[in-house]
Amino acid sequence: MEYVSRINLKTGTEFRNELIDFCLKSDEQFLAIGWSGIFSENEEVDYLDYYNAVKSLSKRINPVLNIFRETEVDDLFWTRDLDGNYWICRAIGTAFAKINHRLDYGALLPVKAFKVGTQVPGQIKAAFNRANAGTAQRIRESVIIEYSKAVYNELSNENYYEISHLEGNLLDNLPDFDLEELVIAFIQIKYNYYVLSNSIARKSITIKVECEFLSRNTDQPKKAIVQVKGRKAAPLDALQFIDFLQDGYEVFLYAPTIVNSKNVNNLIVITPSELLEFYHQYKAVLPASITQWEKLY
Repeated sequence: MEYVSRINLKTGTEFRNELIDFCLKSDEQFLAIGWSGIFSENEEVDYLDYYNAVKSLSKRINPVLNIFRETEVDDLFWTRDLDGNYWICRAIGTAFAKINHRLDYGALLPVKAFKVGTQVPGQIKAAFNRANAGTAQRIRESVIIEYSKAVYNELSNENYYEISHLEGNLLDNLPDFDLEELVIAFIQIKYNYYVLSNSIARKSITIKVECEFLSRNTDQPKKAIVQVKGRKAAPLDALQFIDFLQDGYEVFLYAPTIVNSKNVNNLIVITPSELLEFYHQYKAVLPASITQWEKLY
């Protein structure tokens, strides 16, 4: 398997709840895409007719049309319902044209789908939340592919897919989104901070940091920031954070290589060994989006 796909169940219908119930919560399950207005409901058309008709409407074809056209049995998809729950879906047939004007779907893909819940790896969440990401996209990272196969096996109660288990420990393979989540949890629990939610990611006070923290200790108020880099990242220079240190922040860094760390005060370098020890000690209270990676070891 070369990829898994992400798809939003969002056509032009005003009855999106009904669309999602039809797709995911009926005896027969489907993924659906729109453009229902190009044919009448009683017309007999195949997927290629539908594909060419939609393609003629625009110079740039929507990627979801190609994803549906090229889907083979056993391909995996991720989708999401209106409650924020993620679903893992296995194609059990190929796409076909089916027109429904009320729910605005023009093609369906038969699937077997299982609700995973709200806690999935950050990379999957980001695929849905990224601005201008479109209706669908392919995710080609091998760790996400293997994770998706493992989740499907678990929820279907069958060893349907062969899993390529990962080498090394959890931190060697944890995707960047989930590594950041683990480090942020480490700082909050071990150093008695709480994270400012409006400082996370794109809302951060600067691109140099993942988020900002404030101390829970009212007798000794403090503030802190953190930067996290995955194992493939370039060396991180501690001198980049001098301004934060001068402004009274504690600075936490986690990266495969950190240079000039001995030349600055009030800098806390988190090591892989202490982060892994923290993981095993506090695994029971960590989000499933992190702990479920153990399925691959």
